[in-house]
Amino acid sequence: MAEKSDKYYQAVMEHKQISRRGLFRGLLSGAQKTHQQVVIESFTRLVARPPTAVDESALNKLCDGCGQCEKACPQHVISMIAGKPELHLDCNFCTHCGECQRACPTLALSNNTASTGVVPLFSSSCRRLLYGYCDMCAEECPQQAIDLSDKRPAVVSDKCNGCGQCRMECPMGAISYTLNPIIPIAVIANDPSNL
Repeated sequence: MAEKSDKYYQAVMEHKQISRRGLFRGLLSGAQKTHQQVVIESFTRLVARPPTAVDESALNKLCDGCGQCEKACPQHVISMIAGKPELHLDCNFCTHCGECQRACPTLALSNNTASTGVVPLFSSSCRRLLYGYCDMCAEECPQQAIDLSDKRPAVVSDKCNGCGQCRMECPMGAISYTLNPIIPIAVIANDPSNL
């Protein structure tokens, strides 16, 4: 069945009187439909992007390549590659300050995510693996997302926000990155703090 347009409902309202009960029933059914339509889908980035970047297909449509996010980044970790923002965490890390999102004139950086999608991988040249000591990555991780209970460091994925600070602190250069799926944070409409 096709969705009814606003014109349809306007025409109905002009020719019909609706009882209070009918009005509330209509309002509640619309609210239930809206609630059912909200689906949170995870996505994986093709490359490291600013933390609030929308999924790749939406980014390609929304981002006009203006470079305002790159100019606004105080850490200088955003570069415009092929007209789209990419994070380069080789020489610095993302502080999740939100300056890129505030500078973006389109909705390309409007996603409600807490992660860049980047997750650290620890290579066999890790000092902890080679010599049994070193905890610099875990000490400097602002999210406390690196677990050192075993000899090999492990990432606590639900804590890691993909900032890249661990890589900056590693004296051996033993940390590389992979991209993990991102699950947007659900915004609860009833929560007054979200308004």
